[in-house]
Amino acid sequence: MPTHPDEGPAAHDWAEGQVWTAVRVTPLITRKFRVSNSLSGTIGLMHRLGFSPMVPARRVAECDTQAAIV
Repeated sequence: MPTHPDEGPAAHDWAEGQVWTAVRVTPLITRKFRVSNSLSGTIGLMHRLGFSPMVPARRVAECDTQAAIV
């Protein structure tokens, strides 16, 4: 099992090309350090360490962006 976040989310069983988010970091902290942490606690920790959690864009795959422009 990977032990370092620098190996990327794909090395920790998430899809290739994904980014670290607070939702993904929280269980990683739990597995690595055996410490339970809330999502807001993880976000606070990330900010104190100089990181900002990424917010993934939620888009519909079939979305026609040109049709939405009026």
